[in-house]
Amino acid sequence: MFRCVCHASALLHRVSISSIMLSLSKPFIVKKIILFHLFLLLIISAQAQKTKISVGPELLTSFNHDPTFLGIGGSAQLDIWIKERLWLGVNSGYLHFKSNKSLLGGNTRPNYGAIPVLGVIKYPLPILAGLYGQDMFGYTFAHNVAFEDNRQKASGGFTYYFALGYEFADHFDISAKVGRSRFNKKNRPVNVNEHNLGLRVAYLF
Repeated sequence: MFRCVCHASALLHRVSISSIMLSLSKPFIVKKIILFHLFLLLIISAQAQKTKISVGPELLTSFNHDPTFLGIGGSAQLDIWIKERLWLGVNSGYLHFKSNKSLLGGNTRPNYGAIPVLGVIKYPLPILAGLYGQDMFGYTFAHNVAFEDNRQKASGGFTYYFALGYEFADHFDISAKVGRSRFNKKNRPVNVNEHNLGLRVAYLF
């Protein structure tokens, strides 16, 4: 009797652990965990001196490949001053893209969502006060993106953007960026255009 109870307890323990690990392996759960930690980092870092937080909408258009996807969304960015002409930060948000062409034989236009989680290296440019350049790199979680060969879902990919921006009137920031989210895996192309050119208008806190 005692052995049966112990065996059942151990089995239940293993099942519970397996269930937890399975839940954590789900992309949606992973996204929530990363975004929670990012939000926590924003709160903690906001208490430090010489920080900037910017929030604003983004408009994007893809290029280099057909079809063209148009994107709209928003992002938040935290910048922390490190030393003269060097800021480090994090950037994240949500972007929704939709193709400008319908699928062959139908009226549906392909669309997908993207959640970028990016590190930022920002450096003021001495050409003009308020002018800056920044490199953004990290990972973008993708929704509704699939490989063309077997229609298997692509979870996301490495992302890099270069941005040129201008801060003015103490509370405004406008920037243009160009880059790519690499959803392709080696010789397996996906069903969306990965190269983007974007414009962001943000409010500085």
